[in-house]
Amino acid sequence: MKLNKILFLALLGIFSMSSCGNDDADLQPLAEGVDITLRNTLQDPNEAEVTYPSLFGQADDAYDELATLSNSSTEFATALAQAGTPAGDINGLYAIDFMENSIRFNVLPDNSDPFWTNVFGLFPAGKTDRYYFTFSEPHNISGFSSDNSSLNLRIDSETVIVVELSEGYDLQPGVSFSVTLN
Repeated sequence: MKLNKILFLALLGIFSMSSCGNDDADLQPLAEGVDITLRNTLQDPNEAEVTYPSLFGQADDAYDELATLSNSSTEFATALAQAGTPAGDINGLYAIDFMENSIRFNVLPDNSDPFWTNVFGLFPAGKTDRYYFTFSEPHNISGFSSDNSSLNLRIDSETVIVVELSEGYDLQPGVSFSVTLN
């Protein structure tokens, strides 16, 4: 009986010490140093979702981009840039910058860009541009808010989120928006 009481007190001490450490309220959604893979897909009205590289006859993962989360630099400084496609060299569409609790997108090309000017405009119903972000560790994201009403953030798993831009999104030079992560 005395041994059981000692074991009980020892276990109680271990559990109480483990709960004194990092409080969940202090936990940020993203940790600096985490690796991130970006894959872009598009879905036009009444069409199936397709990957960006498949539009050029490439494998779905051909244009995947890799970065490491850093609070002092932009992870995807020229997202979607590709050299040597059948359409020629393509400049980046966005600078995508991650912080511990936010993501910021800034449109890079101007009205003179030979590729992206054909893409600029208001998204109609049924059009969705998706950015799949896969993290090397659980992301700790439970929700979001944004300053763009045409944006949704989908949580597919503990390591995958999807930023979706859809009906009403007005893709134009100079556009920027943020996603605040909870």
